Amino acid sequence: MKKDLPEIFKKPIDGTHANNKKVCYTSENTKKEEKNSSLRSVSVESSMTTVEEKIRRLFKSSRYIFNIGVIIKTDKKDYDTKIAGKMKNSLVTIDNEVIPIVEINDIIIKDRI
Repeated sequence: MKKDLPEIFKKPIDGTHANNKKVCYTSENTKKEEKNSSLRSVSVESSMTTVEEKIRRLFKSSRYIFNIGVIIKTDKKDYDTKIAGKMKNSLVTIDNEVIPIVEINDIIIKDRI
C-alpha cells in the first residue's frame, strides 16, 4: 500500500549568501545617543547621568553583567564587587548582598569595557 508522493521543490543554490552580515537589528526604544555612547563614558560623566541610566547601560552591554567589576557607593558603605542581577528595585551582587537602588549614590565601572 505504498503511495507515490510528489517531489519536493528545491530551489538551486547560486553563489554564496552573506545576508546575515548585512542585517542589523536595533530596538525601537533606543535613542541615537545611547547607541553611540560607550560604557566608559558612564564613569567619566558620573554627575551627568543618573544611577538608573548607568544600571540600564550596564545591562545593555555586550559583556555579561557578572563579569564587570564595579564600585557601588552608598551613604552607608562602598561595595567593591560585581553585579549578579536586578530584582524589582534593588541590585544583587555576586557576594549575595541586596542593595536598594534608592540608596545608591554612584556606580563606578572598574573594568575596561
